[in-house]
Amino acid sequence: MVEGATRKRRLFVGVELADRARNACAAASEELRKIGFAAKYEAPEKLHVTIAFLGYVEALRYEAVAGALFAAAERVAPFSLELDKLGAFPHERRPRIVYIGARDQGSFFHNLSELVRNAYTELGFEFKNDSVAHVTIARVKAPNRPLPLIEFAPIPFRIERLTLFESRPDKANNTSRYESMEIARLSS
Repeated sequence: MVEGATRKRRLFVGVELADRARNACAAASEELRKIGFAAKYEAPEKLHVTIAFLGYVEALRYEAVAGALFAAAERVAPFSLELDKLGAFPHERRPRIVYIGARDQGSFFHNLSELVRNAYTELGFEFKNDSVAHVTIARVKAPNRPLPLIEFAPIPFRIERLTLFESRPDKANNTSRYESMEIARLSS
């Protein structure tokens, strides 16, 4: 039996950023780094918007997971979103995850995330929190100061497709890398 046929895969559904949006998010991240905010910053090639984190998935479930991606994408038309806010989870006073997000999530994003998550809920996946339109740019191990403010121009981007990503360990660089496994165009 082939090793890849039995191993679990760490999967999530997200939106890849076009180069222009990716570069603008990376530039905002660099501004935060320049003012000395201590964090582990994400590499530009990893920047994306997560819609649904699925976790470790059995290889035998992969086809159903991919099918749900395509089924959800067929039911949504492409739309635009604007990233215009620097924020943090759980909050800006003690940031753990630093992100660039959308002040106005909009009904289109809400509908997309609801369709995707409902498709995966039917497959037995669970989601604790609502999806939030954001791009994680940094992670803080020991939050000991509030998130500083930085200025950046709003970053428009178009959501035209969904991607099923696999998160794989990159031991050489003490991080992970994201591989696009399936891409489904929005088409409704």
